[in-house]
Formats: sequence, C-alpha cells, structure tokens
Amino acid sequence: MKITLIGGGKLGKQLYNGCTAASEIELVQWVVRSAQRGKTPEGISLVNDVNVLHPTDLYLLAVSDQAIPKVAAALPEQAFVVHTAGGVALDVLNQNRAGVFYPLQTFSEGRNMDFSKLPIGLESKDASDLPLLEKLVQALGARAFHMNSKQREQLHLAAVLVNNFTNHLFAEAATICSQNDLPFELLNPLIQETVNKLEYLSPKAAQTGPAVRHDQKTIEKHLTLIQERSLQEIYKVVTLAIQKKQ
Repeated sequence: MKITLIGGGKLGKQLYNGCTAASEIELVQWVVRSAQRGKTPEGISLVNDVNVLHPTDLYLLAVSDQAIPKVAAALPEQAFVVHTAGGVALDVLNQNRAGVFYPLQTFSEGRNMDFSKLPIGLESKDASDLPLLEKLVQALGARAFHMNSKQREQLHLAAVLVNNFTNHLFAEAATICSQNDLPFELLNPLIQETVNKLEYLSPKAAQTGPAVRHDQKTIEKHLTLIQERSLQEIYKVVTLAIQKKQ
C-alpha cells in the first residue's frame, strides 16, 4: 500500500512513525510545510509542497481542521483523499474518492504512540474504498470502527469531555498542589483507579465524592478554599450536574 502523508504536527509525526514501522505500508512522500526538501533518516522523500507529489494509493491528511478543504482542493480530483479529523464532515473533501481515518487518541510531543488496539473511526464516500482503509488500520495494528460523520462528531465531543476537559481539571489540581507545597504525583494512584474501574463499572455507577453524597458541608468548605472565581464556577456547575444525574 503506497501512501502520501501530509502534515508534520503531533498526529502527523505519530502517523509517520507508525507507517514507517509497518512492513505492509510504503510511505512514498511526507509533506511538511516547514521542512527543507530532502530525505528523512528513514529514507522517505520529504517535501514541502503538495504540487510535487507522486501518485499513490492514498493521500492521508494530518493537518488542522481549518486547512483540510484547502489542502484537499490542491490534490488531484481522481486521488483517494482521507482526512483524520474527528469534528470535520466527510463532504468537505471534493474528491469522489474520499474518506476519514480518525484515530481516537490524544497526541503529544515527546510521546511515541503505540497504535496497537487504538480505535480508528472509518468512513468513505464509496464503500468500495473501505477495505483499503481497513488494510491501513490492520497494518498499524489498530482496531477499525465504521461510523458516519454525525456519529464521529458526537464521538469527538465525548472525547473532548473525557480528555481535554479532564486534563484541564488535572492542571487546576496541579496548581492547588503546587501552591501548597504538595507533589501532584500524590494524586496519580487516584487518577489511575478512576480510569481503571471504568473497565467494570459504568461512569454513573463509579461516581463518588461529596456531590453524589449531597455533603453540603464539604462542598461549602471546598468553595471557600478555591481562590479563583472561574474554578469556583466549575466546581458549582459540575457539583450540580452530578446531583441532577444521580
């Protein structure tokens, strides 16, 4: 399977590592806008212009959501173009052969992602193109899930809640620890257990804490401890939301 990878950001770098490690994939070119033309250490052709690309089986776009339509428009009409965004509909791609390859994961600099068993949402305009996307998933050792654009948008929303919003609370907790000369690492076992128990409990059943107990005395105490108004509002809103769902 010959692939052209477009994008050198966090996801682009992880896909590059995954593709070059997979024997079933021939990565023909890697397009990185800020790079100098040449070869990568693995011998892959490195270019910075989509107008100098060779024909391949699949053009994989790992670019920002806003850049997807513009980049896709610069690619051949007969090409099979696939974007990797969770919140972008399939129909932004003007090619007749178009698809989505959405890795449901958070990607960070300095982290080498293991694609093994990673869920990847697949969609294509033509059902006959799905086997090629499934082959790519298999080559990376990941798991394929078929979903339409509406389902993927909802899944992306859910992913933001469990990852981005949760990580913001981690950051707030880290600040509280730092301000009180406490190591954030003390919370690691709690964080791990919070996630691990979801393997055998639903999130609703796993809910604990003063909100679900309606422990108003502790809730009021916490609100007096919080110095930042925005965090106070988050605490109030989330507490009320937990109580309404129980």
